[in-house]
Amino acid sequence: MSSLTKKIATYLIVFLFSGIFAQSQENVPDFQLALQAKFKAGVNISFFENYWKPEEYLLGNYRKVMDKVALAHQLGFTSIRLPVAYDNFLEKGTNTITKQLLDDLTEIYDFVASKNMNLIITYHYGSLYKKDDKAKEADRIADMWSQVVARFKGKGYDRLFFGLYNEPRVSVEDWRSTKNRLMFLLRPKDLDRYWIVGSTNYNGIDAIVQLRKIPGDKKIIYTFHFYQPYIFTHQGAPWDSEKTFIKGLPYPYEPSAMPPKPDRPMSKDMHYNYDHYSERAIRNFIDQRLRIVYDWMIENQVPVICTETGAIGSIPKGYRENYFNDVMYVMKWFGIPAMIWDLDQTFKIIDGDKRPIGAVSNWVNSFEK
Repeated sequence: MSSLTKKIATYLIVFLFSGIFAQSQENVPDFQLALQAKFKAGVNISFFENYWKPEEYLLGNYRKVMDKVALAHQLGFTSIRLPVAYDNFLEKGTNTITKQLLDDLTEIYDFVASKNMNLIITYHYGSLYKKDDKAKEADRIADMWSQVVARFKGKGYDRLFFGLYNEPRVSVEDWRSTKNRLMFLLRPKDLDRYWIVGSTNYNGIDAIVQLRKIPGDKKIIYTFHFYQPYIFTHQGAPWDSEKTFIKGLPYPYEPSAMPPKPDRPMSKDMHYNYDHYSERAIRNFIDQRLRIVYDWMIENQVPVICTETGAIGSIPKGYRENYFNDVMYVMKWFGIPAMIWDLDQTFKIIDGDKRPIGAVSNWVNSFEK
């Protein structure tokens, strides 16, 4: 076992329950089993990343976030991921995060800590891809992060984690240098905090194999997002209409339930995804995709977490149940903790009575309490 493996396993296990799962598992390393036992079942709380809403509304309705976190705890989730668009909460003309946001984040952390839960605060919706000077933008992001780091220094190293940058959309080379620069600037400010870092292409699986470890930093957890097959999970999503206009796609694949191929122009990618849907809307495909992450984790001997997975709430409940059953089974098989996107917004997993769909409840309850 490498020194990194020993350190992560030792650090995490002392705070955790030892997870014993009903199902068999792949040959999962001890450090990854410790991570799985730590995070167990997680969910994203969507609110503070809503950059399209004014700061006054978001801060004025902060109690909504607390209510969501309390509900997540009531439903049995052990981990919360809170995406935050820092750029939406800056004092005018400065790079200073408004004190109220920092106070709100502190109150959320205090509640989570009191319930023996975990919290991931993640920087969302960065515009790095728009910037010519990537190093300058990294310095600006590090400046914002530094204020959050300072606020929480000395607190909850066993339960508070920072997500460096959500879904970067730059080249592999640009992200490689940017993430290293960010951690070079941030790590000296707190040597003990664990950071969560993903790869390019929206934290995609194919990009993770090109992700290199941050040199010399042993407190990094690596992440990816999983929404495959995308044609199923995002069907009907209005923000990506060129890829998501086909609705009524079943999961798993059922020939008799397939909607007809639309009589409208389709991209080559859409044609391919529709024509090969029978090969992708099955558990074996999910296994093949997640095995890529597992193999990368084994090769690099680093811990891995899925910080987003889910399916849009407008999909018929039965199909979503089937999808979650397969995804969560395979995640556990590979020892990968997962965090559903999201609790109660477009990809919501609760109904009008604030009860989660059955597959999610089964997954949450499958972890030893």
